[in-house]
Amino acid sequence: AALVGSVLALALLGLVWRAWVVAVERHEHFAELGNRQQLRTYRVDASRGDVVDRGYIALAITDRVHKVVLNPRLIAAQGATEAVVSALLGIFPDEDPAYLRDELGRDKAYRQLRMMLDDEQADRLQRLALPGISLEQAPNRVYPRKRLAAHIVGRVGAQGKGNLGIEYGMETFLRGRDAMSPAYFARGQKLLVEGFPDPDVSRGNTVVLTIDSAIQNMAEEAIDELVATWLPASASIVVLDPRSGEVLAMVSRPTFDPNLPVDTLGQTVNHAIQSDFEPGSTMKAVTVAAALEAGVIRREESFFCEKGKWQYTEEHAINDTKPAEWLSVSEILATSSNICTTKIYERLDKQNMYEWVERFHFGERPPIELSGATAGLLAPWQKWSAIQGANVSFGQGMTASPLQVAAAFAVIANEGSYMPPTIVHKVLTPDGDELPIARAPKERVVRAATAKTVLEMLENVVHSDKGTGKNAKIDGYRVAGKTSTAQKASKQGGYAEDDYFASFVGAVPARSPRVVILVSVDLPQGGHYGNEVAAPTFAKLGARVMEHLGVPRDDGSRPTPDPIKLLASSHVLVDGFTPVLDVEPALPGERAIEIDGGLPDFTGLTLAEAIDAADEAGVVLHPLGTGIATMQDHPPGAIEPGASVQVLFEPPK
Repeated sequence: AALVGSVLALALLGLVWRAWVVAVERHEHFAELGNRQQLRTYRVDASRGDVVDRGYIALAITDRVHKVVLNPRLIAAQGATEAVVSALLGIFPDEDPAYLRDELGRDKAYRQLRMMLDDEQADRLQRLALPGISLEQAPNRVYPRKRLAAHIVGRVGAQGKGNLGIEYGMETFLRGRDAMSPAYFARGQKLLVEGFPDPDVSRGNTVVLTIDSAIQNMAEEAIDELVATWLPASASIVVLDPRSGEVLAMVSRPTFDPNLPVDTLGQTVNHAIQSDFEPGSTMKAVTVAAALEAGVIRREESFFCEKGKWQYTEEHAINDTKPAEWLSVSEILATSSNICTTKIYERLDKQNMYEWVERFHFGERPPIELSGATAGLLAPWQKWSAIQGANVSFGQGMTASPLQVAAAFAVIANEGSYMPPTIVHKVLTPDGDELPIARAPKERVVRAATAKTVLEMLENVVHSDKGTGKNAKIDGYRVAGKTSTAQKASKQGGYAEDDYFASFVGAVPARSPRVVILVSVDLPQGGHYGNEVAAPTFAKLGARVMEHLGVPRDDGSRPTPDPIKLLASSHVLVDGFTPVLDVEPALPGERAIEIDGGLPDFTGLTLAEAIDAADEAGVVLHPLGTGIATMQDHPPGAIEPGASVQVLFEPPK
């Protein structure tokens, strides 16, 4: 008995000792183990970086929306599956019940549904107090300018990754780094712990485009008018700064609103870079430039043009729409003679012609930051048939995108130098630091003197009596340009009799070009000549761009744009925008700003001062132009916190 008692005493002592160890010595270990069973981490989606134009007007931003999170395991245990399905369908009547039941049928403790809730829907769901349901904030990509620059900006897919345009091409810069955040889960509900990270901590970089939203909007309006008139299968416009290669505007039709589902994939095709066509007569400028640079022709030389019909080979004849006998090189461009362009080509031969076309960067993908840009088609010269060299000299037997044609024409407008086209101005970190971007180098293609000679000849296309591009004239400015009326290839071989691709490319002002504009129209109805279909749109758009940029006229006078019209040209940027003149300008030297919780008077402020004033007032500033603030789209006074205001900045007089 004594032995048994001793054993029991020892056992009891061991239990007491073990309890003391658990309660005291290993308290932290077991507390941590308990925490692990309740404390989990979940992913916090990083905010994607913004896409803005060159004036920092937002084209793509990220806001936060509510997402529904389920604990299917807990909901099933409480027999609440059908109640949850019914409640969710009450808020989302268009949602598929089968999808909800499938998600609720999974043996998981965490499932995020695909629906996004606004604040009102989130409040309704929270008031239901259903078991196993919680809300999380998630990023939502928004395109505040809707269709404006849709093909450039692109869109993100269901997983939040870019799948079109800049959203795709600059994905590595725009995407942020997702963070992991701890949360306690109790009774199926998520309870955030202290230290929950701000999603913006790991946000993506801001991509600043070369696009000028005002010029982009002008181009959008111009192409809509063109499409309504000619009902083409597609159309595009490119506005390029030849001095830098920066794309100031690029539009394509058909188009889409990146905030909404697309009806057809054809709407998302950026025809300015993704569609190639036979460039037609615009290539004659390249042929003449190459021959002048190679020294095989002289500017004052004339060529016999066979009176409009030439049997070039036994199988192939070359024809001109304007029969002529002798034409100078300038007249060959002005009248767009295929025959005499071929005679110029023969001075070069196949190999030299091919190498010159390559130097103008045909046959290679342009180094632009957009997805899907085509390289076009340019067969090696060794594979050219007897007629193909002649065809290439006047823009057949090869293909190129509108951007490639605009960039090649810009060589002539930029004193003979090729500036690789770009649509990204810079990339800024969340802290405002600029990131380095790899750029393709500038290249000398022809001498400046050669480019100047060709540019002067191209003025005759628009301004001479024989010119084929008279409809491209812009009041007050000389234009250097080239029409093209290209027959489209037939599926049965050869060329379709009634299918055309019409275009006009031009530089303005001709003596010191600020922009190159290309208007291209595929399968226009009711007309097909470049001068008839494309040149008028060039003229209207070119006049507006000159006014917007304040480019002096050829006589030295400056355009005097209506400031209200200048601001109104950006109407698409903010729905309901109503420009208002500031009728009480600030006195010279005054910088005192009355805030008082309302919108300040920005007149007379520099951009930096206006930014500070906007920050202090709690409003979002959208600057237009550079220099000193001259007007704003809302008068000073009461305004809701967080509202947007556009302010026009102009150089000091």
